[in-house]
Amino acid sequence: MKALRIVLSTLLLVLCLSTQAAQTLVVLPGHSGLTDAFIAELQTALGEPVDVATVDDPGLPAQPTYRQIITMGQEALNWRLRQSTQISTLATYLTGEYWHPRSQSAPPWLHVLYANPKPARQLRLSRMLIPRLDRAGILLSPTTTWQRTGWLNAAEQLNIELIVAELDQPDELSRQLLGLIGQSDLLIGTDDSTIYNADNLKTILLTSYSRNKVLIGPSAPFIEAGSLSTTYSSPEDMARSAAHLITQGLPAEALSYPRYFSVLSNTQVARSLGIPLPDDATLARRLAELEQEP
Repeated sequence: MKALRIVLSTLLLVLCLSTQAAQTLVVLPGHSGLTDAFIAELQTALGEPVDVATVDDPGLPAQPTYRQIITMGQEALNWRLRQSTQISTLATYLTGEYWHPRSQSAPPWLHVLYANPKPARQLRLSRMLIPRLDRAGILLSPTTTWQRTGWLNAAEQLNIELIVAELDQPDELSRQLLGLIGQSDLLIGTDDSTIYNADNLKTILLTSYSRNKVLIGPSAPFIEAGSLSTTYSSPEDMARSAAHLITQGLPAEALSYPRYFSVLSNTQVARSLGIPLPDDATLARRLAELEQEP
């Protein structure tokens, strides 16, 4: 009987969801495994269905009449910015590198949920892995020096000295890295595709590890290549973060970082450098607990 009640309750929930009029429109650049996972978790987290359309969908309304709109990526946001409606909109899967130069002209109805790891979260992860961390180094290019303030504020809160170097010329990468690493306990990758790209990655990793210094971040794809660890938000994490913002009401601030996140580490790098590495789930749980502390 208990099993039957569970089945009936589940069927009733599905029926209710299918008959509700969707209050949320999600606009995608296209369908993929990532977008499918995001949509599925979003509907679960919201407890209600959502309508889904791609930017090239002929059925996409020119003037939507939903309670709120969620966009995924740059192309979907560009579609939304062409609309005159004032519907509250949450733009997801944007990097700070992309959005910051455009943020001054942001409309009041728009809130941006960054895809980048939160600076304070990356610094806390760094200290978990390197407990004696006193000085962290970051390298910025001229187009991303605006990130300096956010990183400095996060480092100050955690009593970490932040060493910042600016890379004015691409051919100065090795020299700048050596100087920065010499002053720092580790290197933290930033949201800067000018520096952190496939062409530079080998130089960055070899220079760091030749001095027994690790690279944290800048994102999950860099872990397999040789970065030690990073926080990141999976599609499910991002969907829960978006649902939280929608449920609580979009804050007055123009942007935020994902509330929910995961950790991904490279055990081989940790082992080669003799760094004790807790499992990723444990690291994520500890970080979440630290963020809840006053």
